[in-house]
Amino acid sequence: LRARLVVAADGRDSPMRAAAGIGVRRMTYGQKALAFAVTHSVPHDNVSTEIHRSGGPFTLVPLPDYQGRPSSAVVWLDHGRKVLERAQLDAPAFEAEMTERSCGVLGPLALASRRTVWPIISQHAEQMAGERLALMAEAAHVMPPIGAQGLNMSLADLACLLDLAEAAPQDLGDAGMLERYHRKRMRDVRMRVTGIDALNRASIAGAQPLRDLRAMGLGALHALPPVRQGLMRMGLGLT
Repeated sequence: LRARLVVAADGRDSPMRAAAGIGVRRMTYGQKALAFAVTHSVPHDNVSTEIHRSGGPFTLVPLPDYQGRPSSAVVWLDHGRKVLERAQLDAPAFEAEMTERSCGVLGPLALASRRTVWPIISQHAEQMAGERLALMAEAAHVMPPIGAQGLNMSLADLACLLDLAEAAPQDLGDAGMLERYHRKRMRDVRMRVTGIDALNRASIAGAQPLRDLRAMGLGALHALPPVRQGLMRMGLGLT
């Protein structure tokens, strides 16, 4: 096969990135995530909810109704040992624990899928591009699942690459185009990976003074509509 441009969207352990000799910077947390789907009695109204406690956030993401009941996807971060223990609980015990962890915001939760376990890391490539190669999505950046930033950044990668390709199709895949892609995306990638890393470390904190500070900070962000809305727009890449 011959092509002017290869888009590497082949995951956090990207073989294409490795073949191009592009290194990564990685941070680990000792956390894992449980991912699964649930049904519940209270409609989610298409609102995603994150509940921050020591160990990591518990995130509910809206899904279409399942078997006539409101449904959500859940990503539950915690220390690795605790996650592995919960993954082995029988369904009734697990449902009781996850309902308590959700603070009952959507009523009792019922497991609606299998449970999968994922290691939690922050990682970004040292370059967004190589020779005739553009990195995108988890091949370029990985972060804890907070604020849907992984998805939003992947969409921003795609939009940037498409804009450059449409602006000068004759330059598709050449060194100048890929250098522009790297420059346009790298600053945003580093900023967001650093920001989500800080949020996750704050969420992990277990010492009472740090927990109090976390609660005060989240409360202040929620209580100030202009700040909250500005952060939401920033998270969506609108500002």
